[in-house]
Amino acid sequence: MPFFTSSGARLYYRAWEAERPVAAFVFLHGGGEHSGQFSRLASRLNAAGIDVYAIDHRGHGISDGERGVVRSLDVLARDAFALAGIVRGRRPGLPLVIGGHSLGGWVTAAVITADPAPFAGAVLTGASLRGRTALDASAPGQVFAFDTSVLAADPDYLEELAKDPLVQLVLPEPEVTAAALAVAADRLATTFVDVTLPVLFVNGTSDALAPVQDARHWRDTLADARLVEIRDGRHNVLNDVDHVAAIGAVRDFILEITAASRPAAATA
Repeated sequence: MPFFTSSGARLYYRAWEAERPVAAFVFLHGGGEHSGQFSRLASRLNAAGIDVYAIDHRGHGISDGERGVVRSLDVLARDAFALAGIVRGRRPGLPLVIGGHSLGGWVTAAVITADPAPFAGAVLTGASLRGRTALDASAPGQVFAFDTSVLAADPDYLEELAKDPLVQLVLPEPEVTAAALAVAADRLATTFVDVTLPVLFVNGTSDALAPVQDARHWRDTLADARLVEIRDGRHNVLNDVDHVAAIGAVRDFILEITAASRPAAATA
């Protein structure tokens, strides 16, 4: 199984590789999740010739770290840059896109704000980036439990959440993660606005954790941003009832923005 070391932690990642890849996609999952929950995303992107590499954030899945505790998005961003470096070494010449869901979307924003150069574009799903999170109401010393009904309406996915031993529906020290997001939100308010990379937002119109109004704000603020709204979609649009539409939007965006920079053999 593929592991790498970043900032003192041994981190796991999954590699779903296409037979004749035309682009590569680094994907960052949300809080309490792990990379294996996004196999539907990977399989559909693979069918379009897009490699997918997905990390288990530190403290998540089978990576090292405090279970479910995020102390700094900067650390997670360094981990993402490390994985991107691995992908560039593994697939030299392929255009690279980065993306993430929820917490992973916040990290994606931090990455492309710090250094957009390695990437052709970015995808954010269910990430408000505006400082309002479900964790804010958690009192110090209490745990936070996800209400799965706000995550998705797909009964099969909800059953998967309940039975997957790597999923963390209860998070310790939620105030720590909330503080890390607050710091990131303050920074992004003045730095993310300057991003010029193509950015795709995919957001459910019924997302209670990352309101679609926030995605609309960023679409209207950034230099090159677009938004696909999934009607009645809840938080995890990539695994919800209309996951085919959400994943299709991601696929089409990646293929569009990488068309001009693919190796000659890939475009033939």
